[in-house]
Amino acid sequence: MRIAVLGAGSIGCLIAAKLVKSGHDVLVHSRGEHGAVLAVQGLQVTGIWECTITPDEWTVSLDEAGIHESLENSFDIAIITCKSKDTDSLSKIASILTSGPVLSLQNGLGNHEILQSYVFENSAVGVTTNAVKRSQAGCIEWVGKGTLILGGPRGKEFVETLSPLDAEYSDNLQSLLWNKLLINVAINPLAAICGVTNGELRKEPLLSQAESTMLEAANVARLIGIILPDDQELIQNLHAVLDLTSENECSMLADVKAGRETEIDALCGQVVLRAEKLGVPTPLNSMLLSQVKSLR
Repeated sequence: MRIAVLGAGSIGCLIAAKLVKSGHDVLVHSRGEHGAVLAVQGLQVTGIWECTITPDEWTVSLDEAGIHESLENSFDIAIITCKSKDTDSLSKIASILTSGPVLSLQNGLGNHEILQSYVFENSAVGVTTNAVKRSQAGCIEWVGKGTLILGGPRGKEFVETLSPLDAEYSDNLQSLLWNKLLINVAINPLAAICGVTNGELRKEPLLSQAESTMLEAANVARLIGIILPDDQELIQNLHAVLDLTSENECSMLADVKAGRETEIDALCGQVVLRAEKLGVPTPLNSMLLSQVKSLR
């Protein structure tokens, strides 16, 4: 199968590497120094799974150069793994590369709606708790093994393809997205503001603030009809993720350190936006939204 992976961050590189080793013909779309290294030297994966992808095992396209016309409509499926700020541009590229299904595997809310504006019901959405970090250009470390849950109109069609990452299907798309969002709003902003690894959030007073931020967002979700586990189970899930990824530096902290735009608008920003429409105050998410924005 010919598969395009658009957005070669940590998760995107892991997925692309797994697909290559499963025998698929893979295109990786990337940018900058990291993309150049992927094209010229390949990829080194360490941690839970160790492997090397040589340059001749895949095709790398660079965002700076655009998509060559020979690649148009030449892929069976596409997977988008970029940050939310690039969802629109990569959804457009996905619609050019394939007439088949396109999967959004991203953090936050709003990405699936953007994708659907380009591919309509030819879309799928997924969330993962796998912890992967980029140590340097062309090198990633798979720090913690997590889940990969897929949903959406065409979600079932990606389960077998992504079986090397133990992908599963869920027919409850909104709960799927919100459960991942709750973990992200609890971990990413606090870790980015305080400059700590995920494991440091297990200590007070950070743990209580993480839990309270998550439960504030969960209240908004329930008010708009999202079915979620009870508060105690949500807290247990948060603790489990913090333990699993204790040594991990979250992507938002990495973005802040590198001076890059964060995904805070797709996380706390989406909670605040939906709460405002309901007339419900969200002081914790609002505070973290403004604090992270001030770090840019």
